[in-house]
Amino acid sequence: MKIPSSFIPGYEAARAVDARFAEEYIRHTTIGDPLADRVVEDLAANHAPDEVHSLIAAALGDPSRLPDHLPDSIKTLVKEVSVVPEWFDRELAQAATPAFIRNSNIIPAALAGAAIVEGFSTLISKSFRIRGRITDNGVRRLRQNLLHLAEQFLPGGMEPPGDGWRLTLRIRLVHAQSRMLIKASDEWDMAEHGMPVSAAHVMLASTTFSARLLRHATRLGARFDDREREGYVHVWRYTAWVMGVPEAILFEDHEAARRSFEIGMLCEPPPDDDAIIMANSVVNSAPLRLGVKTPKERRAFATFIYQVCRELIGNELADRFRFPPSQRLPQVPLLWLKHRMRSGALKWIPGFHRFNRGYDYIEMLNISNVGDFEQSYRLPTALHDESSREW
Repeated sequence: MKIPSSFIPGYEAARAVDARFAEEYIRHTTIGDPLADRVVEDLAANHAPDEVHSLIAAALGDPSRLPDHLPDSIKTLVKEVSVVPEWFDRELAQAATPAFIRNSNIIPAALAGAAIVEGFSTLISKSFRIRGRITDNGVRRLRQNLLHLAEQFLPGGMEPPGDGWRLTLRIRLVHAQSRMLIKASDEWDMAEHGMPVSAAHVMLASTTFSARLLRHATRLGARFDDREREGYVHVWRYTAWVMGVPEAILFEDHEAARRSFEIGMLCEPPPDDDAIIMANSVVNSAPLRLGVKTPKERRAFATFIYQVCRELIGNELADRFRFPPSQRLPQVPLLWLKHRMRSGALKWIPGFHRFNRGYDYIEMLNISNVGDFEQSYRLPTALHDESSREW
């Protein structure tokens, strides 16, 4: 096994904790996604960018009736992910739906204020920084994350041809296209950093958005019972599978996802300048995503988010990100109390929901509105996002 040089110190530390999984994680830092990579290479070689949307849309519209004119590479990919794996438990997945809706006022905060930021402490940040997706289009990117979450947890959303399933495949193809563009550039060192947008990093992102996000949301006051928690992670296990994560590193349940996150993070090198750029970009994009527009209000809200994020991810990582110093008054306990009091009021005070319209599932959908994104299967056409056609 060839170990990318930046992972060597972390790999040795991770082996002391879980040698088997550490080895699998490092092995998959050099692996991409053969099926999806073949699709984007095929599209780039044989089709104009203007044709990409119609070809992918035709494939995902009805996967049981694939048009004859589609490239064989697309047919192979869609056929593989159209067969729901035997381990997928629909009843367990559906147990997560009411919990997701019930906590939809907290999940966006846990996502933008901790989970995404924490994920960018890894080498995932380098490919994002190179492409410039967050720094130039941070609000759109965060909205895409929220829209994907919302579609995942609707009943049947992740089963073909549900909207969550289609959006997941779109993300998978964007990953493959980004991987192809970055590999062809001189801004990525394979010997040092492994494969850009590797299978290991897609798995790590899936644990960040599942088990890790649950931890942060719970600290902010969200309520999940044991079955709801397992259902939430089960949906993400299936999502990770659709996204191309190999079985060898695919987590099985909440505990496995938590463990995979911890070992994967041990393998990663310390945050560098790219991680600092990306983490701060996420925090500073959040006020815009929530509709805060004036500079004064944005600065105040960003200061608040920095404080919440520092409390959730810990001072050590926050200091590495060069976040502002901690404020005297902790915010996470106050948010936990606020959300728990609201939860109690909704349960016990008749009509309370009429006075709390800003904290519900519909509001989350409004925040995640990205215009024609749901109908678009365009892919990036250039390494740097500012040079790419709209996608």
